[in-house]
Amino acid sequence: MTRHSYVAAIPFLLVATVLTMAGCGGSGGTSNADVIAGSCNTPANGFCVEYGAGYKGLTLDRLCKSQKGEHSTGACPVEGRAGSCLVKKGEESASTYRYYAGFPGYGVTPPEGVAAAAKEQCVNSIKGEWTEG
Repeated sequence: MTRHSYVAAIPFLLVATVLTMAGCGGSGGTSNADVIAGSCNTPANGFCVEYGAGYKGLTLDRLCKSQKGEHSTGACPVEGRAGSCLVKKGEESASTYRYYAGFPGYGVTPPEGVAAAAKEQCVNSIKGEWTEG
């Protein structure tokens, strides 16, 4: 694949994950952002997702495996984080995407830098709230 193909595939994977999340939430009540059901780390792509309390463990494990990620009941790694993107804030299915130096994956470095590329994807593609670092 070309560099462009890999970069184009990453937003698709994240948007597909966000759309999948739409069916996994609870009744839409508020939740504590620190309460997570688990995480899915995909180091090859340079991101990790912490799923909200509305998710179930078995669903997360299957979802993570389908993305070729590493499922955990804990949070995403802190080391090397470039920024975070909170989606569906205030809902049980609220999730936080954590971006790392490897984003957008497969050894491709965006010309504008990892944090700028991740922020652009967060705000424009998945309509989340960006936090640097």
